[in-house]
Amino acid sequence: MKSITIVGGGLAGLTLGLLLRRGKVPVKLYEAGGYPRHRVCGEYLSGRALSVIDSLGMRNQLRNSGAVESQDVVVARGASALSRHSLPQPALCISRYSFDRLIAEELSRAGGIIETRTRAPAEAAEGIVLATGRQPFTKKAGWRWFGLKAHALGVKLDAGLEMHLSPQGYVGLCRVENQLVNVCGLFRSRNPVPDLATSWKKWLCGEPTSLLHQKLRQAEWDESSFTSIAALSLTPRKSADQIGLRVGDALTMIPPVTGNGMSMAIEGASLAAGPILEWSLGQMDWAMATEKVGRLLDQTFASRLRHACWLQHAMLEPFTQSVAWTLCQMFPGFPSLLFRLTR
Repeated sequence: MKSITIVGGGLAGLTLGLLLRRGKVPVKLYEAGGYPRHRVCGEYLSGRALSVIDSLGMRNQLRNSGAVESQDVVVARGASALSRHSLPQPALCISRYSFDRLIAEELSRAGGIIETRTRAPAEAAEGIVLATGRQPFTKKAGWRWFGLKAHALGVKLDAGLEMHLSPQGYVGLCRVENQLVNVCGLFRSRNPVPDLATSWKKWLCGEPTSLLHQKLRQAEWDESSFTSIAALSLTPRKSADQIGLRVGDALTMIPPVTGNGMSMAIEGASLAAGPILEWSLGQMDWAMATEKVGRLLDQTFASRLRHACWLQHAMLEPFTQSVAWTLCQMFPGFPSLLFRLTR
């Protein structure tokens, strides 16, 4: 069988490597960092990715590592909150610190070779899958996007997932292992924000009059879990418009407000595994495999990316945020509809 090289060891790269090893494909994965480590992530696993986790036989491992089931969601705006809504399907919440390590260990046990702290060239070529993460983008419409994440203790949640909206962005809260709460936010600014290393708590805690601020004012922060990311691009990208075989954020990034980023990474890896296995067996050439993977990914994700972009805009522009908020108040099933449309 022909071997595969995966450049990038996030969720998409690790999951793809594990799926390919289950098919006996020789796999070598390069990761610029190491495991375990914290990443900016909602740490919220929902939707179709759970069936991939089940097919890999990893659900019990996640539970044994402290993954927390999330069955409902509350959305807040300033000092107001909507009614709690049950999810169509429970989600699992687990830190990337634990989750990435678990999959990396499983890939190694399955015979995959992982080279950590090694930055391989991200060049499109036969037998190379690009899973290198986001594609940096400085500004869009004059805005700079950046993400912040940290864990905290002593935070009481009113639902398995809480989304808190503000004029600057939004913050998601969910409980992960060891009674920790993941506090993860996406924000925008017209100007560079040079002092995030010292001001991140102010950004994550929201306005003094907000429900978010009240909830986090007594939080005990795990300073070592803080991480940030900047130059985010939330514009959908199609595989057909890019060079090489790409999965995960190397292909496109869904707006984090959906809570579907982890799922898309895992789903994309699952969709890509079949055609790559066929190539490894000599049943198709690399160009055909690349085209087939790209078509599968574009068709699968087109609708949710379209709805996610609308939702992202609605959550951040003052007028559309007010309209969306009013619709949610008038029609109690509207938040559940938005949740389903972005899955």
